[in-house]
Amino acid sequence: MREKRSGLYTRVTLSYLILLVMIVFSVFPALWMFITSLKTPAENFTTPPKLIVEQPTFANYTRVLFDSQIPRAFLNSVVVTVCATALTLVVAILAGYGFSRYRFKGSRVLSSGLLYGQMMPGVVIIIPLYMVFSKLQIIDTYLALIIADLAITIPMAVMMLRSFFQTIPKELEEAAKIDGCTGLGALFRIIIPVSLPGIIAVSVYAFLNIWEEFLFALNLTNSDTVRTLPISINNFSGEFVIDWGAMMSASMVVSIPVLLIFLLCNKFFVKGLSDGSVKG
Repeated sequence: MREKRSGLYTRVTLSYLILLVMIVFSVFPALWMFITSLKTPAENFTTPPKLIVEQPTFANYTRVLFDSQIPRAFLNSVVVTVCATALTLVVAILAGYGFSRYRFKGSRVLSSGLLYGQMMPGVVIIIPLYMVFSKLQIIDTYLALIIADLAITIPMAVMMLRSFFQTIPKELEEAAKIDGCTGLGALFRIIIPVSLPGIIAVSVYAFLNIWEEFLFALNLTNSDTVRTLPISINNFSGEFVIDWGAMMSASMVVSIPVLLIFLLCNKFFVKGLSDGSVKG
């Protein structure tokens, strides 16, 4: 009996140690980013690097917020992310509901096409997108970034909501239709409220992907009036010198909205992913 208890305590202790190591590895990059943002240029280039800041300063944050293009880039990212996320939700809700409730000729082919679209890397479609947008004369506009971001978020969003809608009993819709609701009425009055965790999960997924998108923003923008945060942060890296303090300060500013949204929606995000996990 004692051997069993000792073996159980050993396994529990090892499990907690492994979790502790994983937590340290996960948290340390963010902690180091924050520490670097408080260091002076001289401290950032000391060898070996120091974990404790000897002379903490907020000069990097002041420079980022008042003497750089970060505020404008923040506004650009908010506009592009909010618009693209909203459009992703509209398309994903309607398409996911259609795939989950109706069987029509070509539905399986379209479903496979969604999977293929999700697997396709952005670098494959950036050249065709650039050529099309150039002919439409929408390069260096919000519209170009929004359309490009939709290409990387819609496939997975549709698959996630389709799987989530499939878990909702059809009897709910049938009862609503008996009470006089149309198909769309049942969707908006019954299905969407019930599917709120899945919709929030898709919203968080789309927001995170669009907020941190780099490739399309780099190639489809030419001016600071449209450039988003990832590109503006990259501009702190020069040909010979990298302004680590300003770059880490800007990264902290960028991380705040993502952290807040994830903390507020974490419960719904996990529930949405678990209840509506993608099925084959």
